[in-house]
Amino acid sequence: MSVELIMEYYQLAQDILANNVFQDYGIIGLFLNSLLSATAIPLPTEILTSALLIGGENAFLVGLVLIVGSTMGGLLNYFIGFGGNKLVSKFRKKKNGDYVVHEKKGNKLLDKFGWGAIFFASWIPVIGDFILISAGAKKMKFTKFITFMITGKVVKTIAVVSGFALVF
Repeated sequence: MSVELIMEYYQLAQDILANNVFQDYGIIGLFLNSLLSATAIPLPTEILTSALLIGGENAFLVGLVLIVGSTMGGLLNYFIGFGGNKLVSKFRKKKNGDYVVHEKKGNKLLDKFGWGAIFFASWIPVIGDFILISAGAKKMKFTKFITFMITGKVVKTIAVVSGFALVF
């Protein structure tokens, strides 16, 4: 691999992390950014949100797109945990005929804080996504899960968008 190719990949990664790629697509880019950032990929949505609001985009539309994208990402996390649990159990080592259970950080937070962890998961980068995956793996009640997750995402979005709207 040549140095030029490595530099090209590095520049592409920098553009993605700086939200330049998403900014070119406006609201659709914000949707994709919020969807991806809600699935354990550390992409900050706040940079693009502020850029769109500075550019004169409707604050309600920005908030709605953030809620829909991040909710879809949260649901994806839940279903990854829900379906992935079966996949992981096939590859776990057995000890005396029983499966060995490995505790993860998301599980510990979920066990300690319960449904409150689901509510605040949208405020915690990366670890919050693992909390939602753990909720799926534990097969938590879906209606209660969706209620707490959406409520948390709506509260966060209102705080972020209204905070930016007041500043700009």
